[in-house]
Amino acid sequence: MEKKELLDCIDFFKGLDVFETDVTSNEDKSHFNKVVVVRYFYKGKSFTTTKLYYKNILHQNNVRNPDNIAKYFGTEVYWLDNEKHDWPKGSGEGELEKTIIDEMIEGNDIEFNSLLKSLANNTKTGYIQRITADGKTAQYHHNLENNNHWHDIILLIKDIINKKGAKADKRFFSRLIFKWDGDKHTERERSSLAKEVEWKSRAFIDNLYQNIKSIQNIIADMEIINILTQKKQIILQGPPGTGKTYTAKDIAEQILFSKISDDKNQQKALLENCEQFKLIQFHPAYSYEDFVRGIVAESKGDFIEYKTKNKVIGSFAKQALDNYNDSRKDSKQLTEENWIENSFNEFAEYIADEIENNDGKLLLEGTTTYIKEVEDDCFRYTGDNWNNTVGNRMHFKDIIEMFRQNKTERQQIKKMSGVSGLAIQHASYFLKVLNLFYKFSKGKERPNKEVSEIAVKPYILIIDEINRANLPAVLGELIYALEYRGEKVESMYATREEGNTLILPPNLYIIGTMNTSDRSVGHIDYAIRRRFAFIDVLPKALAGDNFELELFKQVSALFIQNFDEYVQDNTVKLKLSEHLSEEFRPEDVWLGHSYFIKNESDFALRKKYEIVPILKEYVKDGILKQSAEPIINTL
Repeated sequence: MEKKELLDCIDFFKGLDVFETDVTSNEDKSHFNKVVVVRYFYKGKSFTTTKLYYKNILHQNNVRNPDNIAKYFGTEVYWLDNEKHDWPKGSGEGELEKTIIDEMIEGNDIEFNSLLKSLANNTKTGYIQRITADGKTAQYHHNLENNNHWHDIILLIKDIINKKGAKADKRFFSRLIFKWDGDKHTERERSSLAKEVEWKSRAFIDNLYQNIKSIQNIIADMEIINILTQKKQIILQGPPGTGKTYTAKDIAEQILFSKISDDKNQQKALLENCEQFKLIQFHPAYSYEDFVRGIVAESKGDFIEYKTKNKVIGSFAKQALDNYNDSRKDSKQLTEENWIENSFNEFAEYIADEIENNDGKLLLEGTTTYIKEVEDDCFRYTGDNWNNTVGNRMHFKDIIEMFRQNKTERQQIKKMSGVSGLAIQHASYFLKVLNLFYKFSKGKERPNKEVSEIAVKPYILIIDEINRANLPAVLGELIYALEYRGEKVESMYATREEGNTLILPPNLYIIGTMNTSDRSVGHIDYAIRRRFAFIDVLPKALAGDNFELELFKQVSALFIQNFDEYVQDNTVKLKLSEHLSEEFRPEDVWLGHSYFIKNESDFALRKKYEIVPILKEYVKDGILKQSAEPIINTL
């Protein structure tokens, strides 16, 4: 089964609940029957079945080794009573909808009928059929659904999902029949689904276990994505070598492209070429001026001009905010803004041509001030008698906003909000250029076709080694903005376009990674911890010939006692090894699985120069006790 299809099935069963009520009467008991009704809960709606009958297997015909089955389960075992239910037998294997569903529903409940069809139907697209298809023989085909009550199958599947592929409780097998021996023309003998009873092949159940277990990392990523979309910022924390950065990239790819590439080179190319993705790494010298906003010096001929510029998160947040704001506009508004922007681009080209045709100057009418240069986002203007020969910057954004608000007088501009301080200070000059734009755009044909509405996009920022910087100093006022998304905060630096304002929009997601064994990093205070969700990324035993499992197990024994139990179920509580200092959690220092992956390099060299040295450093630092040293020396 493809991972995407399996995830779809898992998601369905996680959203479905079934509850059984025993309604067995004394008369039923006298006939060795057990009778139940079952309530199905799905998407906020509840449905109840008619009475469903079971019979003790010791009093049924055609049951293989009933005494062995009862002995294995240690209790009375009841299977579907095929004398009470006219469910398909023998040649009726395909009659799921016609026979079974009709018998389970009281009256004409269309919604319940639809839900049951989505569970199992004749076209093999039911969720039960899909998730149990691998390893199921053609002979068995619909026998699982035909010869068992469907809620019993659901309970088994949900237990396997909840345990992420670990062994399910055997009680979920007690009511389930594996198959009938013989063919459709004979009275078939039924046997238990639990292969331990007679050690028969149950390939489709084995495959179901394996499929769920193999996809548990993706399920964990989906759970992390749910936390990220609600909290907006998370930190993946764990010891070295657990793949925290890989996990962060997988999450980013899943959110941005709805997939996780097995080929990490393909993933790298996808993310690096996506404007909605950015990855940076913090270090001890990293500052607010590197991350949020800072002053930069730019050479302008013989002069140096100092500008305030948005840095990593400042510019990335602005991209995300622009998209978020555009997504809230209707088609008419977007069409108008698109027309204005296109017209202004043509206007800027026209001004550049005029400057070139007039010896490098475009004089503003009635003044000695002139435009000397067209830059990417502004006109550069000055005057012959100005001390500032570099000139000032007249931002396109300001002129466009004045045009959009249809300003025609100097005093109107003076009272405007949403424009730069220079636009208000030099309103007369800005009005001259605005009038030129009015004149240029007059009579220009407006588009007949409206621009499509814009969907809100996610923007993902990964901060690797987030705790290696002095976070309170680097984040500054963003500590407030992280909690109150969409609200303005005041930066210590002002840009010409945005002033002091900074906004982190709701569609900006931040994923930090943190090595919990690194004691050289700064402390993360409670204010920052409250704003991030901290998620453990722990070592895991990988399958395949390219993983040194035995060495990983030996090293893991230095940190935990219950390695085999953890491999079966990674939710169990870790038991500290006698070699680990009581001051440390194994979750923080246990050496991760990436150290044990074989690749093209010599693995013996990695063991000698990477694995053993870090373990010896752990002993030196008191993380591992001296008792670990002889074991390390034998690795």
